[in-house]
Amino acid sequence: MRTALRRWHTAVIAMAAALLLLITAPTAATAAEENWQNLGGQATAQSALYSVVIGGNQYEVVRGSDSNVWFRYNGGAWQPLGGFAAARTASPPRIIEYPPGRALVVIRGMNSELFYSQANAGSANFWTSWSQLSTGAWAMGSPWLSLSEVTGRLRIDAPRYDGRINYMYSDAQNGNLVPGRDWTYSQGFQLAGNSRDIEGQSQIALWGYGYPEWQSYFTGPDNRVYRARTDQRNGQVTSVGQVPGGAVCNSGVAASRLGNPGRVVPPGAGGYANQQRILITCIGSDGLTWINISSNGGDSWEGWRQTSGGAAPSSATPAVNSTYDTWTLTIRWNGARSTLFPNDALVGKRIR
Repeated sequence: MRTALRRWHTAVIAMAAALLLLITAPTAATAAEENWQNLGGQATAQSALYSVVIGGNQYEVVRGSDSNVWFRYNGGAWQPLGGFAAARTASPPRIIEYPPGRALVVIRGMNSELFYSQANAGSANFWTSWSQLSTGAWAMGSPWLSLSEVTGRLRIDAPRYDGRINYMYSDAQNGNLVPGRDWTYSQGFQLAGNSRDIEGQSQIALWGYGYPEWQSYFTGPDNRVYRARTDQRNGQVTSVGQVPGGAVCNSGVAASRLGNPGRVVPPGAGGYANQQRILITCIGSDGLTWINISSNGGDSWEGWRQTSGGAAPSSATPAVNSTYDTWTLTIRWNGARSTLFPNDALVGKRIR
């Protein structure tokens, strides 16, 4: 009897120790979310809101309800970029700082070619006239824009109608974009190749396994979320795999990392930890906004979850715009699912 009691006592102590371990074991930090807000005022749109901050000034672009590209400077009034009907597009616009100090917008034209405009200075409609990149993009959706840490050049990817990728490298001279002459066809990975690609996927630049790389996040033909890794030194795709968690998306995938947007830094350098923090998002099969966060460059993930503060229905692929330490997630509010905001309003929240 005493032996049995002793064994029972030992088991209780072991169980208590295990329970204490479970309670006190460190867990992955959960990002802090602010509440959803109407970021666009009275504006309605056919896309989420895309933005970049340059020298403390914010440039925002969106595909308007009239299919024109609209912009806003430092929260001012919305204006058509280049004038009415000058930039009609079937896809959301994309914006990046390139070359340093200048905002660059690239869109898919109604003829499936890509066009670009650069910001000058001032608060009026200060954009250059739209110019076409080299013929032959055959774009199905929004372009991907990302910088090469190896060469300092801008890489522009055009998702094709067949789900493959055309890409080119462009330079800058005296502050102006110098587009590449030809498009290169990549067979490295396969996109969905359907309506989800109209709104595009996302590509980011960060430090990989010993060298700078691009990570492309996209919806595959099976509606799952995939990541392709590309070596910046030679442009070769090194791996393609599904992001863990089994997410099923009815949209493209948006992705953004924190840290300095114009530089990729190696381990040990200032800002490296921030650059390894990635947020990806899509519209799930339920029509709601889902997010997933990694703190180690995509090696592991916290897991797919809905955003906090209640269901967030969106009629378009979300956008993620980032600064050094904050993501801003924006969506096109689906008023048929929720009357919290007007239908097609530009709604967003900050996540840290």
